[in-house]
Amino acid sequence: MKVLNEILGYKNLQLYQDSEMFNFTLDSILVARFANLSNKRTKIADFGTNNAVIPLVLSKYTKASIIGVEIQSKAIQLAQENVVLNNLESQITIVCDDIKNFAKENHDSLDLIICNPPFFKMEGKPKLREVSEAVANARHETLITLDEIVESAALALKNGGLFTLVHRADRAGEIITTFSKYKIVPKRIKFVHSKIDQSAKTVLIDGVLNGNLGTEILPPLIAHNDDETYTNELLSLFRD
Repeated sequence: MKVLNEILGYKNLQLYQDSEMFNFTLDSILVARFANLSNKRTKIADFGTNNAVIPLVLSKYTKASIIGVEIQSKAIQLAQENVVLNNLESQITIVCDDIKNFAKENHDSLDLIICNPPFFKMEGKPKLREVSEAVANARHETLITLDEIVESAALALKNGGLFTLVHRADRAGEIITTFSKYKIVPKRIKFVHSKIDQSAKTVLIDGVLNGNLGTEILPPLIAHNDDETYTNELLSLFRD
């Protein structure tokens, strides 16, 4: 069932979501706000845009051209509706394509790529228990792997372009290794903890294609107070 929601804390931003599809989570907001949106980055892509929540949030902070790349047809329809709903047709373009093919056809063309990818590997062919194929594809590496995403980013980025990723914290080592494989140098790493006394669940990381060595480990982000409310630091990310 399709429903209309507001995007956390953002005035004048709304989006349609579908209960049988993958609905946006905090991770999408975090990676959009983590991205370095300097004025020199005029062409941005969101790999696996789903319902276009990341491009919508980015539009609040940059005038750059934004491309949302998505392969699932139902998600494409929602993404396009959400762009029109928010009157952002002049800034955001939704493209129906496989990420790997998009990268080949748009090599060396992007200043910044952002991605909230599937978090879970398909090693051992685990039995999926998701509510729909669309949700399974969004959560699990059924259609594309981490390695393929990073390889595609390296192909589509201009030299010196930036790749920004959110992922499971326990895959941080694999991410760094994969970045190195495709000559993307990690520049900033930030871990996200649900609570101050809990291990990190999520990592935010960005890297520069053929960049100089040097990585900054940023202070961690604590998402929740002891009473389960959002921390002030997290809430500050939702403000216009």
